[in-house]
Amino acid sequence: MKKRKVNKKKGVRVRGYVIAFFLVIGLVAIYSISSGGSSSELDKKVKNVNFPDYATQNPVILKAYKIAVAEPALLQAIPCYCGCKDVRNYQFPEGHKSLYNCYLDDSGRFTSHAAYCDICLNEATESYSMFKKGYSLQEIRKSIDSEYAGRYGEPTPTPPV
Repeated sequence: MKKRKVNKKKGVRVRGYVIAFFLVIGLVAIYSISSGGSSSELDKKVKNVNFPDYATQNPVILKAYKIAVAEPALLQAIPCYCGCKDVRNYQFPEGHKSLYNCYLDDSGRFTSHAAYCDICLNEATESYSMFKKGYSLQEIRKSIDSEYAGRYGEPTPTPPV
């Protein structure tokens, strides 16, 4: 009987594809777990919202605006430390009252302020991250206050929670 030649190169190539496939699947799983599913939860809560162009400039800005729309009570309990408490215009004749106002006014209309402010973006994403981990509003507020107080502008006059 004749021995059949085995194409070793083909076997190596197939194993390489299998390994690459499982590597990609693993990376997708790790990304999904590390994001805590929060993006998909946010997406569900804001699926019918038309965000203004300035809110969609990049994923970080869009996520923060989604947080403001999906969890208004969270951002309404957090003061903003960027110095916006004295921002006065037609939307805010008395200035911003909380971090929420950096994203939306009290009537639910978008404002572009947060799209151009790293402090507002950081406060919102940090607050939401703690919120998703089960921290209370009081704990989140205390953490934001201790991290931002005295380092930036005066906080908005947000009532204690």
